[in-house]
Amino acid sequence: MRAWVTRERIAFWLPIAIFLLLVLIAPHILLLIFAGLLIAVFLRMGGNAIARRLRIGEGWGLLIYALLLIGLGVLFFVYAAQGLSDQLDQLLSALPEARKQAQQFIDSHGWLHSFTRSIDLGAMAPSGEGAATTVMVSIGMLGNALLITFIGVYGAVEPQLYRRGIAALFPASDRDWIVASFATGWAALSGWLFAQMISMTVIGVLTFIGLWALNVPLAAILAILAGLLTFIPNIGPVLSAIPAMAMGLTVSPITMLWVVLLYLGVQALESNVVTPQIQERAMSLPPALVIAFQLLMGSFFGILGLALATPLLAVLMLMTRRHYLPLVRPETA
Repeated sequence: MRAWVTRERIAFWLPIAIFLLLVLIAPHILLLIFAGLLIAVFLRMGGNAIARRLRIGEGWGLLIYALLLIGLGVLFFVYAAQGLSDQLDQLLSALPEARKQAQQFIDSHGWLHSFTRSIDLGAMAPSGEGAATTVMVSIGMLGNALLITFIGVYGAVEPQLYRRGIAALFPASDRDWIVASFATGWAALSGWLFAQMISMTVIGVLTFIGLWALNVPLAAILAILAGLLTFIPNIGPVLSAIPAMAMGLTVSPITMLWVVLLYLGVQALESNVVTPQIQERAMSLPPALVIAFQLLMGSFFGILGLALATPLLAVLMLMTRRHYLPLVRPETA
């Protein structure tokens, strides 16, 4: 018992206890920091790739990558932002009419009416009530986005500074383990983010081609929505299919059926062809565990917890495999 009550043990467990206390009293702050870490990984991945290709320093590679992103952002706002914004406004305006058509279609088919009578389709329609609340939520989201961006930029510029700073809180005998744990977490996020970027791009492009071929209105914004929501595995694709089905129904019930088949086909192609090709760099996660963790994070921390559940699980899984299991089962090391 006395061996555990030492200065080194206290110095080791005190930062962990403070972290656990922060988890209890300010979990959303930690989630924002984790989201900023994802941005840092994204910036560092691109910067390091450019540095390797051009054989220059990592700092210069990061600067070039940042300038490329800024340039692409400017081009987007100049040439595409207004059109996509108009499409988004049209989508939001069309949803109430699409909801009415969906309700009429359901009412005309008795079995569908029985199946969906417990579902409130009215929740799909945007409402003009609570405008002040909406404005406040938007301001809060903008502030969080700026905070995440600043954390990401500073974390990408000098990641070693923050790693060494946190490691310095622990006893010297444990610092190598702490640094190795940070490296493991960074590797997990890099692999997961690499896989997600490819999946988001593939799904967005294929969805746009399919919706355009089916003459579904607002194909561009629906495809972008499908690509972005792929960031949330399992649940995101289902959410992205709802407005696409509604817009397909405004054309015809057959078109809506084709939209459903399109989304199922794109997801099947991504899951069975694209993902296996990048699985070596991605973190292999059991689907049932991912869904359970998403539901848990979503119920406790809302949409932010749901969005960050999978990358957080990837970090926890890889750190468990590399650092925890070898301690409890040395033969696995």
